[in-house]
Amino acid sequence: MTFKRRTKIVATLGPASETAETLDALLAAGVDCFRINCSHGTEEELRRRNADARAAIARCGRHVGVLFDLQGPKLRLSADTPVRVVQADELVHFVGVGRGRDDAELVVDYADFLHLVTERSEIVIGDGVPRFVVEALDDGRVTARALTAGTVSPRKGVNVTWARPSLPAITEKDATDLTLAAELGADVVALSFVRSAADMEDLRERLSGLGSRARTVAKIEKIEAYEHLDEILEASDGIMVARGDYGVEAGVARVPLMQKDAINRATQVGKLVITATQMLESMIHAPEPTRAEAADVANAVIDGTSAVMLSAETGVGEFPVQAVKAMAEIAYAAEESPVILGRARGIHPVGSAAATVMYAAVQLSDALDSAALLIPTATGGGARACSKYRPARPIVALVHDDVVGNQLALEWGVLPLRLPVAETVDELVEASLRAARDEVGLPSGAGVILTAGRRTGTPGATSLIMVREIP
Repeated sequence: MTFKRRTKIVATLGPASETAETLDALLAAGVDCFRINCSHGTEEELRRRNADARAAIARCGRHVGVLFDLQGPKLRLSADTPVRVVQADELVHFVGVGRGRDDAELVVDYADFLHLVTERSEIVIGDGVPRFVVEALDDGRVTARALTAGTVSPRKGVNVTWARPSLPAITEKDATDLTLAAELGADVVALSFVRSAADMEDLRERLSGLGSRARTVAKIEKIEAYEHLDEILEASDGIMVARGDYGVEAGVARVPLMQKDAINRATQVGKLVITATQMLESMIHAPEPTRAEAADVANAVIDGTSAVMLSAETGVGEFPVQAVKAMAEIAYAAEESPVILGRARGIHPVGSAAATVMYAAVQLSDALDSAALLIPTATGGGARACSKYRPARPIVALVHDDVVGNQLALEWGVLPLRLPVAETVDELVEASLRAARDEVGLPSGAGVILTAGRRTGTPGATSLIMVREIP
């Protein structure tokens, strides 16, 4: 099933998934990428999780990615906030840390909070309640009226909609974690609370400066990010539909259509898209998912998401391996849908001969009902160009670079296999066919579509399409 399933699975590491036995079981159950959440854990713990994950990946003998998820600029109420219930329609004053004047004010751990908030902002506490609408910005504080009742308490998260761009996209903690991610060879880095394309450009520049080849993922969890989605997609290698904080900001009723639209827009431009948050939430404490959760995962799969993600389910849950197994089974069953909506439609590659060749290879594979597409690739670009069209046949990416292979493990329908650089095109073709037979299990005589270039191991040189049979 791991080979046949096209939608990939990301599993978050945590106390529930740290033993070698559990990591091995998670990989056997179908994990394609491990997520290291930098919001939780010391540097020593992050290093250990990465080392343990890499060791497990080496034992399993296939390409699996490691994603570092940066915390981003998260606001919280001060640690000495008194616990109290705010009633609907109550007026409350918010101030930045160091500016409080009386116990009735709510202090946010950001000194310049007044200049972050705009008159159109809403301030949301915790998981969505209480929610406030801003009524005035004066006298060094923010006056807001509660739209819903709820409890405030120390260190509760604070979300501000329509905020001014005064918060740094990458905090000092993020910069430290980013340096660690580069040192440890992260395959993918995700940035939280992205607001604009400039945030992702900053991330890419920092990674480049650190000598990292990690691919970049923008987490779409703010209203501003969704409004600037096309520009963010252009500046990123992919996005994560992070439904938790987006639901807090925009309201849960707004999440489903945002998710569907974000998946559609990402897949149409050939970008990776991960759907995340509470997908199998009940499995934190239960050995089986609910029917509603199964439908949620299946809908994301049918919409064409590249990957689905487990968070607390594998990080702190009681049934981490069962959660991965359930996710894999649901995704595999959902892929029986006659139409996967994420397939790029009415879009033909322009400006790149190699991309056009890949598009033609997918069309030829469909026409001939081939067993697979065999794509030797130096950078992963050829396999991604095929994945964009969500072909019915598996995409076997033959890579000589393990970093490229680990990154391709997240791409829809792509099975990365290691293949040394060949001296000639003929050697590359024969080695690719043997790998498809011996490692993928394609039977002798099966027809495949294979792409190549005049020079082996050269990025962007693909110019040939061959119809071959497995020996």
